[in-house]
Amino acid sequence: IAIEVFRLANAPVLLAIPLFTFAGYLLSEGHTSTRLVRFSRSLFGWLPGGLGVVALVCSSFFTAITGATGVTIIALGGLLFPALIAEKYKEPFSLGLVTASGSLGLLFPPSLPIILYGFVSGVSIEKLFLAGLLPGILIVGSLCPYSTFMGGKWQLETPPFSISGFLLALKEAAWELPIPFLILAGIYTGFCTATEAA
Repeated sequence: IAIEVFRLANAPVLLAIPLFTFAGYLLSEGHTSTRLVRFSRSLFGWLPGGLGVVALVCSSFFTAITGATGVTIIALGGLLFPALIAEKYKEPFSLGLVTASGSLGLLFPPSLPIILYGFVSGVSIEKLFLAGLLPGILIVGSLCPYSTFMGGKWQLETPPFSISGFLLALKEAAWELPIPFLILAGIYTGFCTATEAA
């Protein structure tokens, strides 16, 4: 048992988990969630049910970065839930949306459960990351039209799209938005491993 514990603790792949988690906590403490919500709202807020789409996109993106569902629900739930209620979304729908969307990002790289599963099973982590992309996009892509349908059904008010507001929000979130894409590009071009990316 002691030898096996030492072997597991000595594995370089496992270093990715605390490093990605630490990066996620830094982003959370740096109010990345606020900037992501502002950016997503400027991009999707004009849709009927747009705030629901914002909740889905932000939560998926933030969970992918932090790798922790709980962190996402705490960091974004405190922002999104009161905003959803204030815009006259039904409370059960809002609660379901915030809690469900918090776990969607686990399918997107750099997902900590995928890294753990790949390490334990011996399957390539890069292939697992690739395998999670399509189901993740499919689930988020199917929930977004449902949110817009419900927004239209409840006749929720939507602000008009503003290019100046979008550009300002893009400028504020410019440092956080490329993170998942840089991680993916680094891993799949062979420039770095998952541990080095972390």
